[in-house]
Amino acid sequence: MFLTRKRGLITWIAAAITSLLLVIGLPLLNQTAEKAQAAVTLRVFAAVSLSEVLPEIESAFIAANPSLGATFVNTFDSSGALLNQINLPANQSAGIPDIFISAATTQMTSLQTAGQLASGWPVTIATNRLVLIRPNTPTSPAPSPTIAGIDRLTNSTTSSPPRTGIRGIAIGDPATVPAGAYAQQALQSTLSGCGAGSYNTLLNSPTANKLVFASNVRNVLAAVQNKTLSGNTIDAGLVYTTDQRISNSTTFITTVAQNCHSSIVYPAAVLNRTTNLTAATSFANFLSSSTARGRFTTRGFGTP
Repeated sequence: MFLTRKRGLITWIAAAITSLLLVIGLPLLNQTAEKAQAAVTLRVFAAVSLSEVLPEIESAFIAANPSLGATFVNTFDSSGALLNQINLPANQSAGIPDIFISAATTQMTSLQTAGQLASGWPVTIATNRLVLIRPNTPTSPAPSPTIAGIDRLTNSTTSSPPRTGIRGIAIGDPATVPAGAYAQQALQSTLSGCGAGSYNTLLNSPTANKLVFASNVRNVLAAVQNKTLSGNTIDAGLVYTTDQRISNSTTFITTVAQNCHSSIVYPAAVLNRTTNLTAATSFANFLSSSTARGRFTTRGFGTP
């Protein structure tokens, strides 16, 4: 009898402890599950000139929103190349990307016209400037006369005595690279201080094509740093001021006047294909916050 009662008591105590652990543990399990469900991955397609500043802004967003559990997957390239990726059927069906940031209005307008943007977008988050740069140490013999401005890129390659003219100027491919499109506009312009209408002359030089196209603006920067692109000697290039700021191997020549080309703007948008609309909208709004603007200005961007 005593043993039976003892066993019953032990069973009752064990059951009570189990119930207590469940009472205590279930809320913790629920909280863990809620946190796991709240975690979200945001995929961002962004202009390659944002390669340094965007991760800084994302880190600030994560710190300001710890409960969101957000992580970011970034794809950087020219805005035209990114637009082509966005339009791939596989990306469309997968809801990739959640957010797009271009370096011009052209690509964003294409998506807007196609009805691919969420309501209320795009919003301009930053601006930039176009600059002419050269290698710190030009390939010998150095161009003569020295490159001094965007309006002097067609200086004669022959004279008496003979001089070394410009052999190659790197720009982004105007068809897909916003920086290249801005460069083309600046070189075509005949306004004072612009390119003196030299684009076609440089493109169709009788001796060799003086304009060498790169697939994005960072490849233009690399071409000037390395002094070569596609087998051509590069004496100068047109990039954004923010690109030149990260380079120790190039020398600033001049900033291109803003009236020589369209305004350089960075529109951002949430795509309506996203499966993370709330989180994507929260981050896209954060791109216009005072914190984000501080990061942009520190990196040399302008803000609207």
